[in-house]
Amino acid sequence: MTGFNPGDQRNVLQIEVQVTVKWQLIIRSSLLMALVMGLLALSGCGALHSRRMWYPALSGMDKFDTRLYVEPTMTRLQRDALQREVEQGREAVARFFGEVTASPYIVACLSNECDRRFGSYGQRAAAYGDMAIRLSGRGLSAALVAHEWSHAEVYRRAGGWWNARKIPRWFDEGVAVVVANESLHAEDNWRRIQARGLPVPSLDELQTFEDWGRAVRTYGETDGDSPTNLHVVYTRAGHEVRQFLQCTGPQGVLAVLDGVRAGLPFADAYAHARSNCRP
Repeated sequence: MTGFNPGDQRNVLQIEVQVTVKWQLIIRSSLLMALVMGLLALSGCGALHSRRMWYPALSGMDKFDTRLYVEPTMTRLQRDALQREVEQGREAVARFFGEVTASPYIVACLSNECDRRFGSYGQRAAAYGDMAIRLSGRGLSAALVAHEWSHAEVYRRAGGWWNARKIPRWFDEGVAVVVANESLHAEDNWRRIQARGLPVPSLDELQTFEDWGRAVRTYGETDGDSPTNLHVVYTRAGHEVRQFLQCTGPQGVLAVLDGVRAGLPFADAYAHARSNCRP
């Protein structure tokens, strides 16, 4: 039997420290990856080349303002005009929510090539959690800024990805439709849809990102701005939230988000916010 060697104890301690550090790095890397994937998922994008959204200045975009990156071919007049649209969009968010708590930076493209390079597959605009907003050449308007900024605001007020993932798409998109106030998705458009007897999705069909994408394809919302496309899915979500707001006002949305942030299931937070509404 050999005697005790103090060096052995030091070696064991060094190994334990190395193992601990290794696991800490693994855990941190896993959490970071989960955050990245969560942001990509909440953008409705999921394309790996969306990673350029994390460093637009290093991906060939001009930094025009503190939180505005534009395609280099954009003229000074176009940049100034876009800056005004961004401010108007932010003001629309502030009017609805009372104040703006999210401060995403904006990446604005003019060309389709730029748009694709930053992860688009045809959308006019997209939000990436509360981190960033991407605008295509067809999305350089206050309404689109307000729509996507609303998503960022909901994400932040709900407490980030872990809580925001529990919010059904119809609610998040419906709030964004109301905040943006585009005629494409207005209540007049809902009445046209009803008058024509067009099929509309149920709320059960609009729960997850997968549900939303399927509904957009099923109900013809990928047909672009053709006369036959009445944007049924977005209008349906906007109509549902407007019905909710007739009773609760914007405070109802804030109450729902506060409840979700506190750990309540969305259904419970929504029901509580509606508790004083007439049937």
